[in-house]
Amino acid sequence: MTKRIALAALAALGLALSAAALDVDETEVSSAGGRAIEFINYEGPHAVVETAESIRGIGRALGRAVAGGVPRYGEVGRYSVIHAVDPATKAGFDADIIVIGEGSRVDHVKNLRRIVAGFLEGAYGYSPKDADTLAVFVTIYNAVYRGDLDYFSAKYKPVVIKELDKSNAGLSVRWDEWAGRSRIVVPLSSRAGSGVLGSVDTTPITDAPTVQSLKDESPSGGVAERMDVVDLKERGQEEEKAAIAAEKERIAREEAAVAADKARLEADKAASGQAAGPAEAVPATDATAPATGAAPAGTPVAAPGPADGAAAAGSGQEASIAVSEKARAEEAEIAAREAAVEADKAALADREEKAAAKDTEIAADRAAIAADQKDAIKGEVAAAASREAAGVALFELVDPDAPFSRIALVDLKTGETIRKSALNTIRAATALDLGDAYVAVAGQVTSSGGAVRLVRVAKADYADVVQGTDDVFADAPLWKIGASVYAVVKRGDSWVLGRFDPVTLGLASSSAPVSRWTFLSESGGRLIAQGPSGGFLILEAESLATASEIKR
Repeated sequence: MTKRIALAALAALGLALSAAALDVDETEVSSAGGRAIEFINYEGPHAVVETAESIRGIGRALGRAVAGGVPRYGEVGRYSVIHAVDPATKAGFDADIIVIGEGSRVDHVKNLRRIVAGFLEGAYGYSPKDADTLAVFVTIYNAVYRGDLDYFSAKYKPVVIKELDKSNAGLSVRWDEWAGRSRIVVPLSSRAGSGVLGSVDTTPITDAPTVQSLKDESPSGGVAERMDVVDLKERGQEEEKAAIAAEKERIAREEAAVAADKARLEADKAASGQAAGPAEAVPATDATAPATGAAPAGTPVAAPGPADGAAAAGSGQEASIAVSEKARAEEAEIAAREAAVEADKAALADREEKAAAKDTEIAADRAAIAADQKDAIKGEVAAAASREAAGVALFELVDPDAPFSRIALVDLKTGETIRKSALNTIRAATALDLGDAYVAVAGQVTSSGGAVRLVRVAKADYADVVQGTDDVFADAPLWKIGASVYAVVKRGDSWVLGRFDPVTLGLASSSAPVSRWTFLSESGGRLIAQGPSGGFLILEAESLATASEIKR
């Protein structure tokens, strides 16, 4: 991955500096479209901190609405979801679209992933672990194809495409372009539903560009995440194959039932065609049999007249017509059932073909992971010691025009970043070298709750970070005097000088109001700062009480 490292001399520390405006802690690079992809997050102090569980809860609420059959849900100005599904259209993917509204406060890809994971839990019943795995791939996938309407149009149904445009399709790599300008597309399989492991179609979100991006993010090649998603694919395959077997049995039963009904109907038709016509009237032969109202003996019996014969014939025709109509209705019903069985068999054949393709995909995934594991082990064992030894600690800029930086251990011969701090809003001009750690001012005031505070970053791994709790003036330097660190601190509408513990960054004492631009000098065991009216304040070093004031 190509890195631009800007270096500037930091005379006080004897270190080269560079500054980075925004975090690239989650660096995800893909060669898709010939462009490098990096997630740029805000890293620094926050005035308001949401818990991981509450952020995940945003996604769960959206997911539960989709599970309940709601096609659109959420606060349009913050977080919402569109369940874009069209069963009548067979070609292309359906999708859930998670909309990041203009009023959203999310500023780190980790929190975006928590929202996506919570959504998958609520909508489809994924376990937290499976949901987390899918969320990683979904976010990278959406960054790889950001704004690529040709790609989305080729892969997704019109019901999905009508909700996207070039400016919002997929996920921007910059946190400050998420609110109102990013829509996360989650591809769905044809059998998506609550409790179905294969609800999210994993084939597109694990394509070559997406996996390459994940591999470039991690020294281990994203092996753990890739193994997790392959495991999920395999469990989904087991579920799908069981469903295919059950569908096969159902179709066989229906096919047998249709055949039986067809044979019965043919037998009924044959029997009906062999039956005799209406019975002829037979004259009485026993003239002596008594009968009430009978004619006297010897009186001739009259033959049936024309009217009687016509009535009998009409009744027979009506019965025959009714039988024929019933037979035709049964024939039509059986034909429809036969057609449905054939359609079901064709759909089942398609599912079996896709399942076979998925097996091939999983086998290829397994082989690629195994190869990458071997390469990673060889390379890491051979290079680990020498890389650390060759590293020089620098402050690195992402944006040369912004005053923010992060600490990076860089090999100056190759330009490779060996490791770096997650904290990326350090104001390098304020940094103090305390031997085992750096103390500096970090952060920026943002609409998502960013704040400017003191930070302490351990040199051992750059991962042990202590953050202060007091707002400090961003453009003032820090001073190390004696065992304490001094900074200009916000107090209501005023600024004061604060004395901090260099390990805990707890505020030990503060002064009367000072100019936020004051410089701090030491003389005779006391400190001199400039007040807001221009006079010099002579302060006790420990308590910061005002010993005297020199008016100006």
